[in-house]
Amino acid sequence: MSLISLLVIAVSTLSVLCSTLALVGASKSDKKRMAWFLATMVGGAIWGVSIAAFLGLEPSQEHLAPYLVVGIYMGGALMMLSLLGYGCWDKVFGKIALAVSLIYVVALTTMLVQDPTLMFNGITISPQGNSVALVNSWAYWSYGLFFVIDTNLVWLSLLQRIRNTRLKRAKRGDFVFLVGLAATGIFALVFDVILPLFRYDLIWVGPLALSSTAISFYYALLKFRTASIDSRWLRVLSSVVLAICGVIIYMLIFYLIFTALFKIPNPSASVLVLNFLMVIILLLLMPVINELRASINSMISVGQVDMAYVIKKLNRLASRNIDLRELAGFLADHLHFDYIGFIINGRLYGSKSLSITSTELSQITHLKQTTHGVWQEPSKTVQKTFDALGLKAAAELRNAKGKTFGQLIVGKPLGKTSFERRDLIQLEMIINLVAAVIDSEKHIRA
Repeated sequence: MSLISLLVIAVSTLSVLCSTLALVGASKSDKKRMAWFLATMVGGAIWGVSIAAFLGLEPSQEHLAPYLVVGIYMGGALMMLSLLGYGCWDKVFGKIALAVSLIYVVALTTMLVQDPTLMFNGITISPQGNSVALVNSWAYWSYGLFFVIDTNLVWLSLLQRIRNTRLKRAKRGDFVFLVGLAATGIFALVFDVILPLFRYDLIWVGPLALSSTAISFYYALLKFRTASIDSRWLRVLSSVVLAICGVIIYMLIFYLIFTALFKIPNPSASVLVLNFLMVIILLLLMPVINELRASINSMISVGQVDMAYVIKKLNRLASRNIDLRELAGFLADHLHFDYIGFIINGRLYGSKSLSITSTELSQITHLKQTTHGVWQEPSKTVQKTFDALGLKAAAELRNAKGKTFGQLIVGKPLGKTSFERRDLIQLEMIINLVAAVIDSEKHIRA
Protein backbone atom coordinates (compact mmCIF):
# COMPACT_ATOMS: atom_id res chain seq x y z
CA MET A 1 0.00 0.00 0.00
CA SER A 2 1.44 3.38 -1.06
CA LEU A 3 1.44 6.62 0.88
CA ILE A 4 -1.07 8.05 -1.59
CA SER A 5 -3.46 5.18 -0.87
CA LEU A 6 -3.15 5.71 2.90
CA LEU A 7 -3.76 9.44 2.55
CA VAL A 8 -6.81 8.94 0.31
CA ILE A 9 -8.24 6.39 2.77
CA ALA A 10 -7.57 8.79 5.68
CA VAL A 11 -9.34 11.64 3.85
CA SER A 12 -12.27 9.36 2.98
CA THR A 13 -12.52 8.30 6.62
CA LEU A 14 -12.39 11.93 7.73
CA SER A 15 -15.18 12.85 5.30
CA VAL A 16 -17.53 10.04 6.33
CA LEU A 17 -16.96 10.39 10.09
CA CYS A 18 -17.30 14.17 9.91
CA SER A 19 -20.66 13.95 8.13
CA THR A 20 -21.91 11.04 10.27
CA LEU A 21 -21.25 12.86 13.54
CA ALA A 22 -22.84 16.02 12.12
CA LEU A 23 -25.97 14.03 11.23
CA VAL A 24 -26.19 12.28 14.62
CA GLY A 25 -25.79 15.55 16.53
CA ALA A 26 -27.97 17.72 14.27
CA SER A 27 -31.28 19.21 15.36
CA LYS A 28 -34.48 18.05 13.64
CA SER A 29 -34.50 21.09 11.37
CA ASP A 30 -31.03 20.24 10.02
CA LYS A 31 -31.32 16.43 9.89
CA LYS A 32 -32.36 16.28 6.22
CA ARG A 33 -29.55 18.57 5.07
CA MET A 34 -26.99 16.63 7.10
CA ALA A 35 -28.31 13.36 5.66
CA TRP A 36 -27.68 14.70 2.15
CA PHE A 37 -24.16 15.70 3.20
CA LEU A 38 -23.50 12.25 4.66
CA ALA A 39 -24.61 10.66 1.36
CA THR A 40 -22.24 13.07 -0.45
CA MET A 41 -19.29 12.03 1.70
CA VAL A 42 -20.16 8.31 1.39
CA GLY A 43 -20.14 8.73 -2.40
CA GLY A 44 -16.84 10.60 -2.10
CA ALA A 45 -15.41 7.81 0.06
CA ILE A 46 -16.44 5.13 -2.47
CA TRP A 47 -14.88 7.26 -5.21
CA GLY A 48 -11.64 7.82 -3.28
CA VAL A 49 -11.17 4.31 -1.86
CA SER A 50 -11.90 2.78 -5.28
CA ILE A 51 -9.21 5.00 -6.83
CA ALA A 52 -6.70 4.13 -4.09
CA ALA A 53 -7.44 0.41 -4.41
CA PHE A 54 -7.28 0.51 -8.23
CA LEU A 55 -3.93 2.31 -8.30
CA GLY A 56 -2.55 -0.20 -5.79
CA LEU A 57 -3.68 -3.35 -7.64
CA GLU A 58 -1.07 -6.00 -8.42
CA PRO A 59 -1.14 -7.85 -11.77
CA SER A 60 -2.38 -10.95 -9.93
CA GLN A 61 -5.44 -8.98 -8.78
CA GLU A 62 -6.47 -7.87 -12.26
CA HIS A 63 -9.87 -9.56 -11.92
CA LEU A 64 -10.84 -6.90 -9.32
CA ALA A 65 -10.14 -3.98 -11.65
CA PRO A 66 -13.59 -3.79 -13.39
CA TYR A 67 -15.37 -3.62 -10.04
CA LEU A 68 -13.08 -0.84 -8.81
CA VAL A 69 -13.59 1.13 -12.04
CA VAL A 70 -17.35 0.91 -11.43
CA GLY A 71 -16.71 2.17 -7.88
CA ILE A 72 -14.68 5.12 -9.20
CA TYR A 73 -17.30 6.41 -11.64
CA MET A 74 -20.49 5.40 -9.85
CA GLY A 75 -19.11 6.63 -6.49
CA GLY A 76 -18.38 9.98 -8.14
CA ALA A 77 -21.90 10.07 -9.57
CA LEU A 78 -23.44 9.33 -6.14
CA MET A 79 -21.31 12.08 -4.62
CA MET A 80 -22.54 14.65 -7.15
CA LEU A 81 -26.19 13.64 -6.91
CA SER A 82 -26.11 13.89 -3.10
CA LEU A 83 -24.22 17.18 -3.18
CA LEU A 84 -26.94 18.57 -5.42
CA GLY A 85 -29.50 17.41 -2.86
CA TYR A 86 -27.52 19.05 -0.04
CA GLY A 87 -27.20 22.39 -1.81
CA CYS A 88 -30.48 22.67 -3.72
CA TRP A 89 -33.12 20.28 -2.37
CA ASP A 90 -35.04 23.07 -0.63
CA LYS A 91 -35.56 24.88 -3.97
CA VAL A 92 -37.86 23.93 -6.87
CA PHE A 93 -35.07 24.10 -9.45
CA GLY A 94 -32.97 21.89 -7.17
CA LYS A 95 -35.57 19.14 -7.14
CA ILE A 96 -35.89 19.34 -10.92
CA ALA A 97 -32.09 19.31 -11.38
CA LEU A 98 -31.76 16.32 -9.06
CA ALA A 99 -34.45 14.39 -10.94
CA VAL A 100 -32.84 15.15 -14.33
CA SER A 101 -29.38 14.21 -13.01
CA LEU A 102 -30.70 10.93 -11.61
CA ILE A 103 -32.31 10.06 -14.94
CA TYR A 104 -29.03 10.86 -16.71
CA VAL A 105 -26.96 8.66 -14.35
CA VAL A 106 -29.39 5.73 -14.69
CA ALA A 107 -29.48 6.09 -18.50
CA LEU A 108 -25.66 6.33 -18.85
CA THR A 109 -25.15 3.38 -16.49
CA THR A 110 -27.59 1.27 -18.53
CA MET A 111 -25.82 2.12 -21.78
CA LEU A 112 -22.39 1.38 -20.31
CA VAL A 113 -23.56 -2.00 -19.01
CA GLN A 114 -24.68 -2.87 -22.54
CA ASP A 115 -21.63 -1.36 -24.25
CA PRO A 116 -18.67 -0.35 -22.01
CA THR A 117 -16.67 0.77 -25.08
CA LEU A 118 -18.77 3.94 -25.14
CA MET A 119 -16.49 5.22 -22.36
CA PHE A 120 -13.82 2.60 -21.61
CA ASN A 121 -11.41 1.00 -24.04
CA GLY A 122 -9.54 -1.30 -21.67
CA ILE A 123 -7.79 -1.56 -18.31
CA THR A 124 -4.04 -1.86 -17.78
CA ILE A 125 -2.60 -3.38 -14.60
CA SER A 126 1.21 -3.41 -14.62
CA PRO A 127 4.21 -2.63 -12.38
CA GLN A 128 4.68 0.60 -14.35
CA GLY A 129 1.27 1.87 -13.26
CA ASN A 130 -2.41 1.04 -13.50
CA SER A 131 -4.69 2.96 -15.82
CA VAL A 132 -8.05 2.97 -17.58
CA ALA A 133 -8.06 3.71 -21.31
CA LEU A 134 -10.85 6.27 -21.56
CA VAL A 135 -12.61 6.93 -24.86
CA ASN A 136 -12.65 10.57 -25.93
CA SER A 137 -16.35 10.39 -26.77
CA TRP A 138 -19.68 12.07 -26.11
CA ALA A 139 -20.34 9.61 -23.25
CA TYR A 140 -17.21 10.62 -21.35
CA TRP A 141 -17.65 14.33 -21.94
CA SER A 142 -21.31 14.17 -20.95
CA TYR A 143 -20.14 12.59 -17.69
CA GLY A 144 -17.69 15.45 -17.22
CA LEU A 145 -20.39 17.99 -18.11
CA PHE A 146 -22.67 16.36 -15.52
CA PHE A 147 -20.00 17.07 -12.88
CA VAL A 148 -19.54 20.68 -14.02
CA ILE A 149 -23.25 21.52 -14.19
CA ASP A 150 -24.12 19.95 -10.84
CA THR A 151 -21.15 21.59 -9.13
CA ASN A 152 -22.06 25.00 -10.53
CA LEU A 153 -25.68 24.60 -9.45
CA VAL A 154 -24.53 23.92 -5.89
CA TRP A 155 -22.15 26.91 -5.99
CA LEU A 156 -24.93 29.19 -7.29
CA SER A 157 -27.31 27.92 -4.62
CA LEU A 158 -24.77 28.65 -1.87
CA LEU A 159 -24.08 32.11 -3.32
CA GLN A 160 -27.81 32.81 -3.36
CA ARG A 161 -28.09 31.68 0.26
CA ILE A 162 -25.16 33.92 1.21
CA ARG A 163 -26.76 36.90 -0.52
CA ASN A 164 -30.22 36.34 1.03
CA THR A 165 -29.05 35.56 4.58
CA ARG A 166 -29.07 38.52 6.94
CA LEU A 167 -26.96 36.94 9.67
CA LYS A 168 -23.27 37.74 9.17
CA ARG A 169 -22.29 34.55 10.94
CA ALA A 170 -24.32 32.41 8.53
CA LYS A 171 -22.93 34.32 5.54
CA ARG A 172 -19.35 33.75 6.63
CA GLY A 173 -19.96 30.09 7.39
CA ASP A 174 -21.51 29.41 3.99
CA PHE A 175 -18.69 31.34 2.32
CA VAL A 176 -16.03 29.22 4.09
CA PHE A 177 -17.80 26.04 2.99
CA LEU A 178 -18.14 27.40 -0.56
CA VAL A 179 -14.38 28.05 -0.75
CA GLY A 180 -13.61 24.48 0.40
CA LEU A 181 -16.14 23.05 -2.03
CA ALA A 182 -14.75 25.14 -4.88
CA ALA A 183 -11.21 23.92 -4.18
CA THR A 184 -12.36 20.29 -4.32
CA GLY A 185 -14.38 20.94 -7.50
CA ILE A 186 -11.50 22.58 -9.35
CA PHE A 187 -8.98 19.86 -8.45
CA ALA A 188 -11.48 17.11 -9.30
CA LEU A 189 -12.28 18.71 -12.67
CA VAL A 190 -8.62 19.03 -13.65
CA PHE A 191 -7.22 15.75 -12.27
CA ASP A 192 -10.26 13.45 -12.49
CA VAL A 193 -12.09 14.62 -15.61
CA ILE A 194 -9.63 16.31 -18.00
CA LEU A 195 -6.20 14.78 -17.27
CA PRO A 196 -7.27 11.08 -17.10
CA LEU A 197 -7.66 11.13 -20.88
CA PHE A 198 -3.90 11.67 -21.08
CA ARG A 199 -2.49 10.72 -17.62
CA TYR A 200 -4.38 8.40 -15.31
CA ASP A 201 -1.75 8.19 -12.57
CA LEU A 202 -2.78 11.57 -11.05
CA ILE A 203 -6.44 10.69 -10.56
CA TRP A 204 -5.84 10.42 -6.78
CA VAL A 205 -5.53 14.23 -6.45
CA GLY A 206 -9.32 14.74 -6.61
CA PRO A 207 -10.18 12.46 -3.68
CA LEU A 208 -7.32 13.95 -1.66
CA ALA A 209 -8.76 17.43 -2.33
CA LEU A 210 -12.01 16.21 -0.75
CA SER A 211 -10.33 17.05 2.55
CA SER A 212 -10.85 20.76 1.84
CA THR A 213 -14.63 20.20 1.71
CA ALA A 214 -14.64 18.15 4.92
CA ILE A 215 -12.42 20.61 6.83
CA SER A 216 -14.25 23.73 5.61
CA PHE A 217 -17.57 22.08 6.55
CA TYR A 218 -16.24 21.33 10.04
CA TYR A 219 -14.77 24.83 10.46
CA ALA A 220 -18.04 26.45 9.36
CA LEU A 221 -19.91 24.34 11.94
CA LEU A 222 -17.43 25.10 14.72
CA LYS A 223 -16.80 28.80 14.08
CA PHE A 224 -20.05 30.04 12.57
CA ARG A 225 -22.59 27.37 13.64
CA THR A 226 -23.99 26.98 10.11
CA ALA A 227 -26.08 24.08 11.42
CA SER A 228 -27.48 23.39 14.86
CA ILE A 229 -25.25 20.63 16.27
CA ASP A 230 -25.34 19.42 19.88
CA SER A 231 -22.19 20.62 21.68
CA ARG A 232 -21.36 17.10 22.89
CA TRP A 233 -21.31 15.77 19.34
CA LEU A 234 -19.40 18.85 18.18
CA ARG A 235 -16.66 18.00 20.70
CA VAL A 236 -16.52 14.44 19.39
CA LEU A 237 -16.43 15.78 15.83
CA SER A 238 -13.55 18.10 16.74
CA SER A 239 -11.56 15.22 18.23
CA VAL A 240 -12.08 13.09 15.12
CA VAL A 241 -11.16 15.89 12.71
CA LEU A 242 -8.03 16.86 14.65
CA ALA A 243 -6.91 13.23 15.03
CA ILE A 244 -7.27 12.39 11.33
CA CYS A 245 -5.68 15.68 10.26
CA GLY A 246 -2.81 14.82 12.61
CA VAL A 247 -2.42 11.43 10.91
CA ILE A 248 -2.39 13.02 7.46
CA ILE A 249 0.18 15.67 8.41
CA TYR A 250 2.38 13.11 10.19
CA MET A 251 2.36 10.75 7.19
CA LEU A 252 3.27 13.57 4.80
CA ILE A 253 6.16 14.73 7.02
CA PHE A 254 7.34 11.13 7.46
CA TYR A 255 7.25 10.55 3.69
CA LEU A 256 9.28 13.70 2.97
CA ILE A 257 11.90 12.91 5.64
CA PHE A 258 12.12 9.24 4.65
CA THR A 259 12.64 9.97 0.95
CA ALA A 260 15.15 12.75 1.72
CA LEU A 261 17.25 10.59 4.08
CA PHE A 262 17.14 7.23 2.32
CA LYS A 263 16.68 8.37 -1.31
CA ILE A 264 13.93 5.79 -1.81
CA PRO A 265 10.99 6.98 -3.95
CA ASN A 266 8.38 4.97 -2.03
CA PRO A 267 8.71 3.40 1.43
CA SER A 268 7.57 -0.21 1.62
CA ALA A 269 4.00 -1.02 2.55
CA SER A 270 5.09 -2.51 5.90
CA VAL A 271 6.98 0.70 6.82
CA LEU A 272 3.99 2.87 5.92
CA VAL A 273 1.50 0.70 7.78
CA LEU A 274 3.79 0.56 10.86
CA ASN A 275 4.07 4.37 10.91
CA PHE A 276 0.34 4.71 10.37
CA LEU A 277 -0.34 2.46 13.38
CA MET A 278 2.25 4.28 15.49
CA VAL A 279 0.71 7.69 14.87
CA ILE A 280 -2.76 6.28 15.68
CA ILE A 281 -1.41 4.94 19.00
CA LEU A 282 0.29 8.26 19.71
CA LEU A 283 -2.92 10.20 19.05
CA LEU A 284 -4.87 7.85 21.32
CA LEU A 285 -2.32 8.49 24.07
CA MET A 286 -2.37 12.28 23.62
CA PRO A 287 -5.25 12.94 26.08
CA VAL A 288 -3.37 11.00 28.79
CA ILE A 289 -0.10 12.76 27.96
CA ASN A 290 -1.76 16.20 27.99
CA GLU A 291 -3.48 15.49 31.30
CA LEU A 292 -0.22 14.32 32.87
CA ARG A 293 1.68 17.31 31.50
CA ALA A 294 -0.96 19.75 32.79
CA SER A 295 -0.92 18.09 36.23
CA ILE A 296 2.89 18.22 36.47
CA ASN A 297 3.04 21.85 35.29
CA SER A 298 0.35 22.81 37.80
CA MET A 299 2.27 21.21 40.69
CA ILE A 300 5.73 22.56 39.86
CA SER A 301 4.64 26.17 39.23
CA VAL A 302 4.78 27.15 42.90
CA GLY A 303 4.73 30.87 42.16
CA GLN A 304 1.31 30.76 40.48
CA VAL A 305 -1.87 28.70 40.36
CA ASP A 306 -3.05 27.07 37.13
CA MET A 307 -6.66 28.08 37.66
CA ALA A 308 -7.86 26.53 34.39
CA TYR A 309 -6.50 23.09 35.33
CA VAL A 310 -7.81 23.23 38.92
CA ILE A 311 -11.30 24.31 37.83
CA LYS A 312 -11.42 21.63 35.11
CA LYS A 313 -10.44 18.98 37.64
CA LEU A 314 -13.03 20.15 40.18
CA ASN A 315 -15.74 20.11 37.52
CA ARG A 316 -14.87 16.47 36.81
CA LEU A 317 -15.02 15.61 40.51
CA ALA A 318 -18.52 17.11 40.72
CA SER A 319 -19.94 14.15 38.79
CA ARG A 320 -18.90 11.49 41.33
CA ASN A 321 -18.58 10.83 45.05
CA ILE A 322 -15.66 12.59 46.64
CA ASP A 323 -12.96 11.39 48.97
CA LEU A 324 -12.42 14.57 50.98
CA ARG A 325 -8.87 13.68 52.02
CA GLU A 326 -7.99 13.07 48.36
CA LEU A 327 -9.61 16.38 47.42
CA ALA A 328 -7.70 18.19 50.18
CA GLY A 329 -4.44 16.65 48.94
CA PHE A 330 -5.18 17.71 45.38
CA LEU A 331 -5.89 21.30 46.43
CA ALA A 332 -2.77 21.47 48.62
CA ASP A 333 -0.60 20.25 45.71
CA HIS A 334 -2.09 22.47 43.02
CA LEU A 335 -2.87 25.61 45.03
CA HIS A 336 0.61 25.31 46.59
CA PHE A 337 -0.21 25.36 50.29
CA ASP A 338 1.56 23.43 53.01
CA TYR A 339 -1.79 22.12 54.28
CA ILE A 340 -5.47 22.19 53.33
CA GLY A 341 -8.25 20.54 55.29
CA PHE A 342 -12.04 20.35 55.49
CA ILE A 343 -13.96 20.47 58.77
CA ILE A 344 -17.41 18.97 58.22
CA ASN A 345 -19.77 17.62 60.88
CA GLY A 346 -17.07 18.03 63.52
CA ARG A 347 -14.55 15.87 61.62
CA LEU A 348 -11.32 16.95 59.94
CA TYR A 349 -10.32 15.67 56.49
CA GLY A 350 -6.83 16.94 55.69
CA SER A 351 -4.17 16.70 53.01
CA LYS A 352 -1.86 15.28 55.69
CA SER A 353 -2.00 14.30 59.35
CA LEU A 354 -2.50 17.25 61.74
CA SER A 355 -2.02 16.93 65.51
CA ILE A 356 -5.17 18.75 66.57
CA THR A 357 -7.15 18.12 69.70
CA SER A 358 -10.93 17.97 69.88
CA THR A 359 -10.89 21.22 71.87
CA GLU A 360 -8.87 23.03 69.24
CA LEU A 361 -11.11 21.63 66.50
CA SER A 362 -14.18 22.84 68.40
CA GLN A 363 -12.66 26.33 68.74
CA ILE A 364 -12.21 26.56 64.96
CA THR A 365 -15.69 25.24 64.15
CA HIS A 366 -17.24 27.86 66.46
CA LEU A 367 -15.66 30.84 64.73
CA LYS A 368 -18.16 33.58 63.97
CA GLN A 369 -19.80 33.48 60.55
CA THR A 370 -18.76 36.18 58.12
CA THR A 371 -21.07 38.78 56.66
CA HIS A 372 -18.88 39.51 53.63
CA GLY A 373 -16.82 36.99 51.67
CA VAL A 374 -15.88 33.60 53.05
CA TRP A 375 -12.88 34.27 55.29
CA GLN A 376 -13.44 34.03 59.05
CA GLU A 377 -11.75 36.33 61.58
CA PRO A 378 -10.01 34.21 64.28
CA SER A 379 -10.17 35.28 67.92
CA LYS A 380 -6.96 35.64 69.93
CA THR A 381 -7.38 32.13 71.33
CA VAL A 382 -7.97 30.60 67.90
CA GLN A 383 -5.07 32.61 66.47
CA LYS A 384 -2.76 30.98 69.01
CA THR A 385 -4.10 27.58 67.90
CA PHE A 386 -3.46 28.54 64.25
CA ASP A 387 0.12 29.57 65.08
CA ALA A 388 0.77 26.35 66.97
CA LEU A 389 -0.61 24.19 64.15
CA GLY A 390 0.96 26.18 61.31
CA LEU A 391 -2.44 27.27 59.96
CA LYS A 392 -3.03 30.65 58.34
CA ALA A 393 -6.76 31.04 57.71
CA ALA A 394 -10.22 29.47 57.82
CA ALA A 395 -13.10 29.95 55.39
CA GLU A 396 -16.76 28.96 55.35
CA LEU A 397 -18.14 26.35 52.95
CA ARG A 398 -21.68 27.24 51.85
CA ASN A 399 -24.19 25.23 49.86
CA ALA A 400 -26.35 26.49 46.99
CA LYS A 401 -28.81 28.07 49.43
CA GLY A 402 -26.07 30.04 51.19
CA LYS A 403 -26.15 27.89 54.33
CA THR A 404 -22.79 27.09 55.94
CA PHE A 405 -22.13 23.34 56.15
CA GLY A 406 -18.40 23.27 56.94
CA GLN A 407 -15.04 25.03 56.84
CA LEU A 408 -11.84 24.95 54.85
CA ILE A 409 -8.57 25.59 56.70
CA VAL A 410 -5.26 26.36 54.98
CA GLY A 411 -1.62 26.29 56.01
CA LYS A 412 1.10 28.62 54.84
CA PRO A 413 1.55 29.20 51.09
CA LEU A 414 4.59 27.44 49.69
CA GLY A 415 7.46 29.72 48.70
CA LYS A 416 5.91 32.69 50.53
CA THR A 417 5.88 33.97 54.10
CA SER A 418 2.31 35.35 54.02
CA PHE A 419 -0.81 35.68 51.90
CA GLU A 420 -0.94 38.13 49.03
CA ARG A 421 -4.18 39.68 47.83
CA ARG A 422 -4.03 37.53 44.68
CA ASP A 423 -3.79 34.39 46.85
CA LEU A 424 -6.96 35.34 48.72
CA ILE A 425 -8.92 36.15 45.54
CA GLN A 426 -7.88 32.92 43.80
CA LEU A 427 -8.50 30.83 46.88
CA GLU A 428 -11.94 32.38 47.45
CA MET A 429 -12.95 31.42 43.89
CA ILE A 430 -11.77 27.87 44.49
CA ILE A 431 -13.50 27.68 47.89
CA ASN A 432 -16.86 28.58 46.34
CA LEU A 433 -16.38 25.95 43.64
CA VAL A 434 -15.24 23.32 46.16
CA ALA A 435 -18.31 24.04 48.29
CA ALA A 436 -20.53 23.53 45.24
CA VAL A 437 -18.75 20.25 44.46
CA ILE A 438 -19.11 18.88 48.01
CA ASP A 439 -22.52 20.55 48.51
CA SER A 440 -24.02 18.03 50.93
CA GLU A 441 -23.23 15.14 53.25
CA LYS A 442 -24.22 12.53 50.65
CA HIS A 443 -20.92 13.16 48.84
CA ILE A 444 -18.71 12.85 51.91
CA ARG A 445 -16.62 9.69 52.22
CA ALA A 446 -14.10 9.28 55.04
